[in-house]
Amino acid sequence: MERAYSRIRKYAQRTPLLKGTFLDDLWQAEVYVKCEQFQPVGAFKIRGAANFALQLSEEDRKRGLLTHSSGNHAQAVAYMAHKMGITATVVMPTNSSNTKKEGAKKWGAEIIECEPTIEARITTVNKVRQEKGGVIIPPFDHEWIIEGQGTCAMEIIAEIPNIEVVAAPLGGGGLLSGTAVASEYFGREIDVIGCEPEKAADGYEGKRTGKRIEKYTPNTVADGLRTTVGEVPFPLIKEKVKDIWLAREEDILPWMYRVWKEMKVIIEPSSAVVLAAMDSNKEAIKGKKVALIITGGNVDIDKV
Repeated sequence: MERAYSRIRKYAQRTPLLKGTFLDDLWQAEVYVKCEQFQPVGAFKIRGAANFALQLSEEDRKRGLLTHSSGNHAQAVAYMAHKMGITATVVMPTNSSNTKKEGAKKWGAEIIECEPTIEARITTVNKVRQEKGGVIIPPFDHEWIIEGQGTCAMEIIAEIPNIEVVAAPLGGGGLLSGTAVASEYFGREIDVIGCEPEKAADGYEGKRTGKRIEKYTPNTVADGLRTTVGEVPFPLIKEKVKDIWLAREEDILPWMYRVWKEMKVIIEPSSAVVLAAMDSNKEAIKGKKVALIITGGNVDIDKV
């Protein structure tokens, strides 16, 4: 993971860690907010995409980059292709936000839409690879992606060595599993908490039963979390994540708006899931040093 951090530094910024916000008094805890929405693509996904793309051979790079994504990973892959001077094609569900589609197009990617299921995403991206070629950069289900995403927690721990709790949203699991690995290796007795919407709770069920949920149809406003936990992240989450807390669907957007108003920073619904879930479990973090990973800020402002 240290090599991953050195590898991606040219492309992924060291994002700010806000402290002294309204959350301290509200939760009676010392809360730090890691602002990944300030990355070049507006989300943490640049970390994993960069770590993957930069390890490809010259021959593979010439084939171009290919991925499927609900939005932020698509932008990250498009950004890396732009910086590397190669092509990018991204498969995106029809219900992806316009902001995220435009973000991928801005960096020169070709957008191909599909039905809003993980099965449709994978089927479509494999069909595109057969027809056009390209190297698939998976959005979460690969060790290189997990390593890259884990660099976010590395930065938190370097700045706050005695952090006690780190919380991150759970979608495909790349960020959460990377956070858990980094916390175990670089930190000291850190409780890693995954946060999921109630209407996209396959990770919660998988953690509870010990078996990965392979088929699940999420129905949440948190568009970045409309996927199932991947095969590679799941065992790491099962073993190393302390717990998964759920956010009530009706709390997600109000928390997003509240952060906009009180902190004067833009976050997207997937990031608000962390705040909603933590607020419902605030007694468990009372008196502790807590870091929240804000994963992105790509919002369709015109639809608010």
